[in-house]
Amino acid sequence: MNANKIAIIADQNAMMLFPNYFDKLWEDIPKFVFSVLPGESNKSIEEATYLWRNLQNNHFDANSLIVNFGGGKVTDLGGFVASTYHRGIPFINVPTTLLGMIDAAIGGKNGVNLEQVKNAVGTFCLPQDIIIDTIFLKTLPPYQLLNGFGEMIKYALIGSQELWNEIKSLSTIHYYEIKKEWIDFCIDFKKKIVAKDPYDQNLRHILNFGHTVGHAIESLCMAKNRPIAHGHAVALGIIAEAHISAHCHQLSFADYEEIKKVILSLYQFNDSILQRAEMSQLMDYISLDKKNNDNLLNFSLLDKIGQASYNHYIEESHCREAVLNMM
Repeated sequence: MNANKIAIIADQNAMMLFPNYFDKLWEDIPKFVFSVLPGESNKSIEEATYLWRNLQNNHFDANSLIVNFGGGKVTDLGGFVASTYHRGIPFINVPTTLLGMIDAAIGGKNGVNLEQVKNAVGTFCLPQDIIIDTIFLKTLPPYQLLNGFGEMIKYALIGSQELWNEIKSLSTIHYYEIKKEWIDFCIDFKKKIVAKDPYDQNLRHILNFGHTVGHAIESLCMAKNRPIAHGHAVALGIIAEAHISAHCHQLSFADYEEIKKVILSLYQFNDSILQRAEMSQLMDYISLDKKNNDNLLNFSLLDKIGQASYNHYIEESHCREAVLNMM
């Protein structure tokens, strides 16, 4: 490691739980810790500006290194800051959540939210390295494990019937039930897709299954000041997009019903998350999805459990019916 100094952009909670995690790493290099608040609402241009100013005030340059230590919010934000400060300085991701390990820290997508719209401003820039340490999973409460598990369900549905068969046998989620080989599968699957389509032009769209509706749910809930965790929103989005897959594509209705049943058995959703009166607003957010073209809604859909395809243009009425039947 030839860096002249290291900035550790750290989630406050992760730093409190593991204050000495970096003590023996890069011992001879000066380290600066910049803590950021947890929560999607803090993944903002204002937070990025706070970090840029700290880097500038402490004379970080192209020979420095940024280490992003936390969940998906931190790796998204820290990667964005690193890839834009001085037109880009090297960074490493150390994800501390299941969501970060299997999704957010991988693939080089970095960004911040803009006025409740998820990842509206961002960059493509790969980290120099990703450190995966499953010791962090032991600290996660069930809600946060389920946050990452929403993405794991997605990987199973788009890439592995075998993984889905194992997942659907679970009645609850605890850290000791999450197998290392499941994590490894998700990481390897995403890396292979990203290698083929690094700039999200075609094949990489399948990784977005569940996210067109899921991101819209997150945005609406942020705007209503009742935030929902990313993986929980994606789990709901998966139900909606599986519905569309069955009604507008080739997923069997039996598989759709199975997907919905499994997700609703693991997640405790209630009517306060989404109300029917808000469906028009939800559709407005769905219409802002970056994949849409010429006012047409663009979805990645399931061909069958374990296989997905992309660029399916769906009428708004079918999408509206799907979101009305999520819960």
